[in-house]
Amino acid sequence: MAWVFKIRLLSLDIGNYRFSPGLLVTILTLVLAYIMFSLGQWQISRAQYKDNLQQKIAERQHKAPIGYNELPYEETDRVFLPVAFRGIYDSSHTIFFDNRIVDGVVGYDVFSPLRLENQAVVLVNRGFIEQGKSRMELPSVNTPPEIVNIRGLMERPPAKGLVLSEDLHQGKQWPAVLQYIDIAEIEAKLGYQLMDMIVRLDENEAGALKYHQPVINLDSAKNNGYAFQWFAMMSALLSLYLVVNTKKRTQ
Repeated sequence: MAWVFKIRLLSLDIGNYRFSPGLLVTILTLVLAYIMFSLGQWQISRAQYKDNLQQKIAERQHKAPIGYNELPYEETDRVFLPVAFRGIYDSSHTIFFDNRIVDGVVGYDVFSPLRLENQAVVLVNRGFIEQGKSRMELPSVNTPPEIVNIRGLMERPPAKGLVLSEDLHQGKQWPAVLQYIDIAEIEAKLGYQLMDMIVRLDENEAGALKYHQPVINLDSAKNNGYAFQWFAMMSALLSLYLVVNTKKRTQ
C-alpha cells in the first residue's frame, strides 16, 4: 500500500492514520515542552557551573598565599583563594556564630575582626568552640594581643538562613551571639567597615580554634539527574501528544 501524506491545517494524514490535534492542545503542549526543555538546560548549566567551581577550588587551594595588595578585584576570583595577612585581632569584639554542630557537638564558630597594617579590617572565622555549661554562659576564648601573621582561605560570609525576627541583632553587647553573619549589620555594631568577604583561618594559625572544613554542596550529579528527569518528562509529553491525537481514518 502506498503511503499518502496530506497536510491540512493542524492535520496530517499518513497512510490510514490521521494526526489531527486541536490548536489549543498544540499550543499548550508546545509551551509545556519548552518549559521542561528550558529547565533541563538550566540544570545542565548548574551542573557545569559546579564542576567548574570545584575545579577552581582545587586549583586555588594549592596556590601560594597572597597578601592584601595582591587580591583580585572581582569577588568570584577571591573565593577560596589562600591569603596571608598581618594584623592585630580586635579582641573586644568577638562574635559567636550560634547553632554550629561539629562532630556531633553543639557550639559556636568564633569570628574576630583582624585589623591589617593598612587599616583594612577583615572578619576571621577562627574555628569552632564547644558551648559552655549553658547558653547563658559563653565559653572563654583566648585572643592573641600582639600583631600576628595568619593564613587562611577567602570565603563569602555564611549564607543567611531562615530569620524569624527582623530585630534579632539590634543589641550592642559584646561579645555578640549572632544567628547569622551579615557584614553590613556587623559593621553597624562595630562602627567601622569590614571587607565584604571573610577569612577561614587555617589550622594551627595564631588565634585558631578547632578547624573544620566548610560544607560546600557541589554535587553536579544531582543536577544532571534533574536534567534527565525534565527531558524525560518532555519526551513523555510529546509522545502522549502524538499518540492521543493520532487515530485511524475511517473512509
